[in-house]
Amino acid sequence: MAELDELVTINLDKERHLRLTLKGMLEFEKLTKKNLLKGVNFAELTLEDTAVLMWACLIHEDKKLTFDDFLRMIDFSNLEIVIKAVTDCLNQSMSTPKADESSHPLAETPPPG
Repeated sequence: MAELDELVTINLDKERHLRLTLKGMLEFEKLTKKNLLKGVNFAELTLEDTAVLMWACLIHEDKKLTFDDFLRMIDFSNLEIVIKAVTDCLNQSMSTPKADESSHPLAETPPPG
């Protein structure tokens, strides 16, 4: 199994760590009707879509964090910082893991001789 990169850290009500899990992706899709597997263009997201994405990146470590509670943590003073953290999280989540291909079970074996 490929190692996960470090989580993206952000200070809101306390130190929190962003990570986009399958659960987060499903919650995002359920609330926005948009599929993250098709990619993310922040210019096409509404403010609500962006807020749902931010929240979806936080629920992996706090299952009791409601969307409404999250919204109360964000205002104009920290919005830019939160968007950058979510962007970093997405870039990290969607990058291809660097695995040692020789140890991969489906690694191609060299032809004989």
